[in-house]
Amino acid sequence: SAWSAVEDVESEALDPVAFAVDVTPDRSAAAIAMAGVRADGLIHVEVVDHRPGTAWVVDRVAQLIERWSPCAVALDAGGPAGSLVADFDDAEIELVKPKYRDAAAACGALYDAVVRPPDAPEDWKSTLRHRPHPAVTAALSGASKRTLGDAWAWDRRGVSVDISPLVAVTLARWAYVTRPRDEPEQPFFGSWR
Repeated sequence: SAWSAVEDVESEALDPVAFAVDVTPDRSAAAIAMAGVRADGLIHVEVVDHRPGTAWVVDRVAQLIERWSPCAVALDAGGPAGSLVADFDDAEIELVKPKYRDAAAACGALYDAVVRPPDAPEDWKSTLRHRPHPAVTAALSGASKRTLGDAWAWDRRGVSVDISPLVAVTLARWAYVTRPRDEPEQPFFGSWR
């Protein structure tokens, strides 16, 4: 319900943005997400692409880089998407690779941006907006957490749904807020496709 409450079908990010890639453990699907700031200062996240397999991912990211000026392209090299690192290197696409603690920080930060804390003041408002995407909604309905030290991250094992879109959104937001970038220039009014 918290995720639905921050849905905005007209939300759009200003350039620069960050992209992130994630792959399911069985390699049956992959997702690319993006994050950036909106004109009102809120963070925008969205799934840009979600398809079967992985062969399409590097070429699609290259297309997105041509259209945008990303401040980062993130990929968890320790996760299933790590097998794509060599392909990204061959395409000369520089990756930001979160460390173990970064994954936990990314999950916690996304949660904090969306879910109202119990002790929040009356005027508390979420700092994030997203365009609806059925794959993220499905991922959230079946996602679970795994412990990472004293924190948590999304658990890929033992879930019955594809959570790659949720992981990609989480990493894209983390990459955007942690990378140096120029000031936003203009909204993107075109099509992702």
